[in-house]
Amino acid sequence: MNLHAPFLLLLVLLTASFSYGQAEQDSIILLNGRVYLGAIISTDNQLVTFTEKDKKGNVLNSQIEEYRIFSYTRNNKETVLYTQNDEMDNFPTITEARNTTLGSYDARQTFKPRFVFWSSVVVGYGATLWDTYLLQKTIDNKDYIGSETTGGFFKSKPSLFPVLAPLLLSVTWSIPSFRIKPEQMIQKHLLNDESYYRGFHRIAKQKRMLAALTGSVIGIGAGLITYGVFKP
Repeated sequence: MNLHAPFLLLLVLLTASFSYGQAEQDSIILLNGRVYLGAIISTDNQLVTFTEKDKKGNVLNSQIEEYRIFSYTRNNKETVLYTQNDEMDNFPTITEARNTTLGSYDARQTFKPRFVFWSSVVVGYGATLWDTYLLQKTIDNKDYIGSETTGGFFKSKPSLFPVLAPLLLSVTWSIPSFRIKPEQMIQKHLLNDESYYRGFHRIAKQKRMLAALTGSVIGIGAGLITYGVFKP
């Protein structure tokens, strides 16, 4: 199968960005939008074997199962491995799968969940600080046991309460939908394409969940450090 224009453009951009000094490179495009560049050695036993270079220039041998691959390009010729399941009416066609893969690729390259990350840092930090706040009514309770006579921050030992923040935030940020901005689309010709949007949103939601999880954990860590420094 000849290389389609969108994938040809994609490979030109990738070769320019990740050139290892080779005139041409083979490529593997996964269904989840990940792209690998290098030299394909073989395509046997339902595995694609290839070599690639890491950031230090070391040559690595890798293998990827064919069921994870949409297509690979060898000697400037694309071979599509994805096949439609004819027994399922709602199974994506090759074109739909291609557009979904392109959407996933664009999301990996352009979607940056900065607001999710930093807001999660604030929530994690705030939850940890609030967890150390000792209420005056707790001290005044007849069953209270402790040395504190006045309430305030850093006067209560941290509990497991802040651990809920990463779990809740990662789940919460996976739910809301959002509009894809034109500047986030590398494949401009797929504007309003349902399959493209499906692939973009899938990876974008994964990135938002990871950003929420990472940000809240960092916030909790910063809160615990603050407690360790300022506790009475």
